[in-house]
Amino acid sequence: MNRSDTYNGRIRWTTNRTTPCAGLDIPVAEGLEIQTRDDAGLDQSLAGIRPNSPRSIALKSLAWPFTRPLEEFFGHQWLQHQLGRWLRRYATDQTCFLECGPGDMSFRRFLPRGAAYNTIEFAVSEFQIHRVVKKDPRVNFCIASITDIPVADNTCDIVACIEMLQQIIPADKAMSEIRRVAKPGAKLLCTIGNGKCDKVERKGKNRVYAHFWSDAEFQAIAARAGFKMLEHYQTGRWIRVPKWITERPLHLPITSGNEYYNSYFVYLFEIEK
Repeated sequence: MNRSDTYNGRIRWTTNRTTPCAGLDIPVAEGLEIQTRDDAGLDQSLAGIRPNSPRSIALKSLAWPFTRPLEEFFGHQWLQHQLGRWLRRYATDQTCFLECGPGDMSFRRFLPRGAAYNTIEFAVSEFQIHRVVKKDPRVNFCIASITDIPVADNTCDIVACIEMLQQIIPADKAMSEIRRVAKPGAKLLCTIGNGKCDKVERKGKNRVYAHFWSDAEFQAIAARAGFKMLEHYQTGRWIRVPKWITERPLHLPITSGNEYYNSYFVYLFEIEK
């Protein structure tokens, strides 16, 4: 059965290029040089696929049901749940949805069953291609940059960006691309890290971030790009955990009245045209 005939809102990528992976022909944006190497995605000059051996894929597949709950606890999945509530408010089976920078692609769980999950990522592991793209027929994946999205103008009803806009140079180009591919009145769901919070001051800057915005600074960027803010809040109390327990930072879904103690900003925007 043809996937494009099965799920609504499935995007036709504006590219004819593909690269083989996991027995699939993965679409690749025109003009994007991709590489198969372990450090793909480490910076914005390294697009491509991070290879995994068959043994590695098998072991990761076995471990995934156990490591996933840890990601829910130590990761930022509670940020997904807030955006997921907004997604469920606005999305229908007919919605054309696009996620940029999907990570493990778990945000698709909040979409209506009949809607396609369209997503672009600059670099992806072969394991995630095996685990998600190959097995879930509603996933429509393309290797691409958010600064050059292979989607026609006025296509998307909802766009999501979770923890990635602060990594992009130039951010203004990313915002203009989102606006270009979005329909009038479309929604943007996004989160960014607080670049001026206590975690940054005490733990140091995240090496993958290119920008360290305050709430007001990012709101100003969004407003200049033509995004009208509908809802937003600050959250994420950083808890210092001894390194012998975990190297990963722990955040609790707690909101402080002082911006300095909130690690994340969460936004619902409407695209003005």
